[in-house]
Amino acid sequence: MQLFFGLTPELVLLLLIVGAAVGFVSAFFGVGGCFLMVPVMIVVFTDVMGVDVGVATKLAFGTNMGVVVPTALSGAYRHYREAGFPWTHYWRFAIPVGIGSVLGSIAAFFAPGYLLKVLFGIMCIIGAYRFMTARPKPVDALPDPDPKKFGAAGTSAGALAHFMGIGGGLVYVPVLNTVLSVPARAAVAISVATMVIGSGVGAISFALLGSLAPGGTLPPGSIGWFSIPLFLLLATSSVVFAQLGGKATHRISPKRLKVLMAVLYVYIGLRLVGILALLGWPY
Repeated sequence: MQLFFGLTPELVLLLLIVGAAVGFVSAFFGVGGCFLMVPVMIVVFTDVMGVDVGVATKLAFGTNMGVVVPTALSGAYRHYREAGFPWTHYWRFAIPVGIGSVLGSIAAFFAPGYLLKVLFGIMCIIGAYRFMTARPKPVDALPDPDPKKFGAAGTSAGALAHFMGIGGGLVYVPVLNTVLSVPARAAVAISVATMVIGSGVGAISFALLGSLAPGGTLPPGSIGWFSIPLFLLLATSSVVFAQLGGKATHRISPKRLKVLMAVLYVYIGLRLVGILALLGWPY
């Protein structure tokens, strides 16, 4: 039985569950949750909808960025409610990220989809390593937001994140904390809010660029490299659970969750890179 744009009830439920996990993880760690969304969407596009893997990867990237926007907005609001918000530092970083997002999206337009899929898998493994080993730089007070330094860092971070198709938190948090000397909790809050601008620009860019791309059959409900039905399903539950993640990050230690997320990211990374297939492991 088909329920929503050709999706079965089981797939609809799976996407809602993935969206819920994405919302919690996004606000809790200050990352976009792309490592959960993108692999699931690639499988749905290729195995269920019959889309070529190259097109499916770019569809997953564009849709992922769209889902990040309401999820990050929800998480940012919770951070604001819990501990206030450093607006000056945010604008000095987020606007350059938006500029970098356009540059990264254009670069992804010219890159082969399969290459992006493999690079994303490598980024998953790097993300797992960072989760397990990252130690926030001890900073007690917010520094003065130097426009040139924040601008260069934001533009570079946005370009890298959106070429790789990720929400950006994996890049933004260490850049804010290590490079720009922003305290860890403030870095998470700024990162979450920055994804509203960076991923919003990225999603629009992928939708427009995908509409211009020659060849490749798009599934029903797509605008370029952006799937409306998958966006709606993932965003619906992610926005709700982002409130829980934003609240939890101010109350509990993330150590146990970090281990589970690292294991999951390694598995996803190895699968997307193709190492598991070479070993004869179909799953």
